[in-house]
Amino acid sequence: MTIEEVAEYLKLSRSKLYAMAQGGEIPCSKVAGQWRFFRPEVDEWMLKQRPSTGPDRGGHAR
Repeated sequence: MTIEEVAEYLKLSRSKLYAMAQGGEIPCSKVAGQWRFFRPEVDEWMLKQRPSTGPDRGGHAR
């Protein structure tokens, strides 16, 4: 996937995605001077970004 495709897919600006790619925050590779993304890796990365709710402590809401 190109940076434009991934930016649209993730609902991010291209500039934010460029910064993430350059900072190694998202899985990607540079091919012939252009960032390329492999969708299964992007999907896996997205799942890891979901906030954890933590373990259920068995309490009750008041």
